[in-house]
Amino acid sequence: MSNLLPFSELDHVGVAVASPDSPLTGLLGRPSALEEMPSGVTVGRFGPGSRLELVAPTRTGSPIERFLERRGPGLHHIALRVDEPLAAVLERLEAAGVRAVGPIEPASDGRPSLFLHPSGTDGVLIELVEGPRPG
Repeated sequence: MSNLLPFSELDHVGVAVASPDSPLTGLLGRPSALEEMPSGVTVGRFGPGSRLELVAPTRTGSPIERFLERRGPGLHHIALRVDEPLAAVLERLEAAGVRAVGPIEPASDGRPSLFLHPSGTDGVLIELVEGPRPG
């Protein structure tokens, strides 16, 4: 089997929480960055190199609110860094039957990103982010 998804590193892990003031936030302390996204979620980045993101809903009907209703708080996604344009990666993946959840959009740190539907990734929601981490 060929490597359809050549990633260079694990970029971050996303954890769904009910609120930016969740008990996990209390354990981790102050986030190094806090971003409100157009999709209706707040992303708080924690830890060295901001490898941990806590994602909380900020509006009714947001993707994280629906996730929390179905599964409760916990692991939401893993993000992999790719070093080639996401459009090219997505073209290869779609040709192999793996589909994206939505379009390529800016991640909380501004890099292009997209999510792969768990039906094509053994049930794991995978976010792909293009290029090196800022800063």
